[in-house]
Amino acid sequence: MTLFNSYKASGMISEALLVGRNVFNKNPGNKEVFEAYFSYLCSLAETLPSIDDRSRFADQANVALAFFAENADMSQEVVEAIQSCQERIDQIFSGIYESQQAQEDQEREKAKLHNNDCIKKLYALKDDLRATTTQAEFDAVLARIAQEDSALIKDAFTPEQSNAYDDLTKSHTDVISAKMRELEFKRNTEYNKQAVEAFTKAFSSFRNNEGKYKNQTQLFSLVSSTLFAYDASRLFNETLIYYNHVYSYIFSKLDDEGKLALTRFSIECERKLR
Repeated sequence: MTLFNSYKASGMISEALLVGRNVFNKNPGNKEVFEAYFSYLCSLAETLPSIDDRSRFADQANVALAFFAENADMSQEVVEAIQSCQERIDQIFSGIYESQQAQEDQEREKAKLHNNDCIKKLYALKDDLRATTTQAEFDAVLARIAQEDSALIKDAFTPEQSNAYDDLTKSHTDVISAKMRELEFKRNTEYNKQAVEAFTKAFSSFRNNEGKYKNQTQLFSLVSSTLFAYDASRLFNETLIYYNHVYSYIFSKLDDEGKLALTRFSIECERKLR
């Protein structure tokens, strides 16, 4: 065991274990060899900072103990030594379990505090969501909500956090739906204002120069950029009433070919999306 002791004294753990395991495997019933190897494994399992490392060396010590118990020549001294070793390894496993529990408790507390912070931010973002007035602001807050939500450690939720998160999710959904309707209404309102201005332009231009628009090219140039440039599905009833008034006026002033052309233009013209 000279080489084993040399490596152990130098703090060369891997080398010491390699030699110790080799010597013990060749002398599985030798009490002196076993105790040196077993004691070193136990000391590592008792002192290393990593719980995973401690568990690994404790398992190796337990295997070595079982191997020695199977191969040793039994005597009262050997039996007592095995029992003593068993007590030591049991204490080590108990200590590792307690360390694991303490670590898990610490991680749970850390996760709890982290989740509390994220949930508080999500509550604040709900108010930010309500305060948005543009699509860009709305999208930016949604991105922040998604970021905070993804940061939550949901597997570590306490019952209180789970209930709070469920209520918050429902509340966010309601606020998002309401804000989307609000922003959609604002977009449609602006769209309708533009449409009314365009219809007024078409009405005024045509009425002031009816003769010009008997030419179908000129007529198309006018209505494609005004009267037929807006999607009727986004127009309010009041806007549609005005649209019908302008359309009927222009239609009534055209000859049969002009009426056909106007109808065709109304089908073919591309509508503005915004």
